[in-house]
Amino acid sequence: MKKQTKANSSQDSHTLPLNDLELLHATFALSRIEQRATATLVTHLEEVDRSKAYALLSYPSLFEYVKRELGYSESSAYERFGAMRLARQNEKAKGMIESGELTLTGATQIQRFMKEEKSVGHELTTEEQNELLSAIAGKSKRETEKFLLSQYSLPETPRLKESTRVVTATHTEIKVFLDEEGMRLLYHACELVGADSTANLLTEALKTLIEKKERSLGKVESEGASFEEPTQAKKSRPAAVLPTTSRFIPLSFKRQIHARSGGQCEYVSPVTHTRCPSRAHLQVDHQTPLSFGGKTELRNLRHLCPAHNLKAALDLGLAVPNGIRQGGSELKPS
Repeated sequence: MKKQTKANSSQDSHTLPLNDLELLHATFALSRIEQRATATLVTHLEEVDRSKAYALLSYPSLFEYVKRELGYSESSAYERFGAMRLARQNEKAKGMIESGELTLTGATQIQRFMKEEKSVGHELTTEEQNELLSAIAGKSKRETEKFLLSQYSLPETPRLKESTRVVTATHTEIKVFLDEEGMRLLYHACELVGADSTANLLTEALKTLIEKKERSLGKVESEGASFEEPTQAKKSRPAAVLPTTSRFIPLSFKRQIHARSGGQCEYVSPVTHTRCPSRAHLQVDHQTPLSFGGKTELRNLRHLCPAHNLKAALDLGLAVPNGIRQGGSELKPS
């Protein structure tokens, strides 16, 4: 009897699954542990550099030690080296790295900025450094880079000259410059069409633009059909009525769903009450699946991104995390 109780206790403590909220809390806690560990590592690297302890292992520099002995990639080693130097110069930076307000990448960007400013005769005071740190707290890599470029004592004005260069027998490099509005439109277009590269997006956009222009000039017709207005007979023809148990989603339904969702995933978090911002690869999903008695009607259909479509199936037991139905067939969200 004792053995059975002990076995049950062991199973309870090691195999009970976490629910989603517990999993998110645990992951958040681990991220904070990682931030503190990163700050501690930066402090240790500072001491290793001060004492040159890496020389005991025949490394010529701290950078080589971090890269080869600690096993970081060159870019990761450079980030930790830059963060260490900044933390050594500024106590506030050390605290921000520990709290997560300043990433290793951000710390490296600031350290490089300070070094370049010093090279042109402007060594930042502690007060100026602190102001800089406060200004970039929580900013992304791109936002930090943009802000720092605006702070240089001797800003370099790029030559905004477009150019092309043949790089292979089949590919040409095109160099262009976009302003803020252009970049916003580029990112938005990539989200809408799910493009995996700017080149693919540009190719598809050019095809669409050319087709639209040629249609307006009367040069293009659809395969086997012209673009004339439908006749009265066609207009009055009754639409086919599909059973509500059909998995097929009529085009008229898809248009109404898109108008309602605005082309954005309709999932809303029950915890934070925020809506998923994804606009890529949206799928029309049955809120109550057909197998659960749901119907193919507007009030039961919604736009979901692939992640939330799979999540809905997981919650209903219709799929496992790798996207395969419990019965063995592939999950094909409706």
